[in-house]
Amino acid sequence: MREIILKVLSEVACGNTGTCQINLQSESAQIMIADKLEKELDVYVKSMLEDILCCELTDGACNIDENCCGGDCHTNE
Repeated sequence: MREIILKVLSEVACGNTGTCQINLQSESAQIMIADKLEKELDVYVKSMLEDILCCELTDGACNIDENCCGGDCHTNE
């Protein structure tokens, strides 16, 4: 999760220009960052839940390829 947060913050920080500064006291900046984090973390959490549920449904046989529910939640692995 830490890597995802750092990746999003790096994208928001305009590292490629060196001139962008985000005012974290600004509500619009907070919303922008929260929206980007939510999108990335949602994929992560869904993938974790699917991994857990598939293992529970198959008595611990955690072969994701065989036990996958068919959703598109493993795309960021």
